Amino acid sequence: MSRLVQVSSAALIVLILLSSSQVAEQAATFLQDLTRLSRSIDSQEEKCADNTACGWAIYKPFTRAIENYMRNTCTCPDHMKCIRTDDDLSISAFVYRCRKMQS
Repeated sequence: MSRLVQVSSAALIVLILLSSSQVAEQAATFLQDLTRLSRSIDSQEEKCADNTACGWAIYKPFTRAIENYMRNTCTCPDHMKCIRTDDDLSISAFVYRCRKMQS
């Protein structure tokens, strides 16, 4: 029985590690760099406030496979970039916020 528990624990750890790397890989291929998206910018376009989300990557619960990316109606200021900052489990989504670009 002890051996079965050890094998099951090892398999679970491997599964968690693989799913974490899969999420990162999916996010990298699924999401384009938001600063490179081409679109017409209206001069009246609203800028995102300090901690307002600029987007959400909606994922399947448990697997966290990204299903859809939704951008907010506001955009990041020129010196900032929309990047993933946290994970909102209550809505099954990675949350993106405007952050200063690294030099």
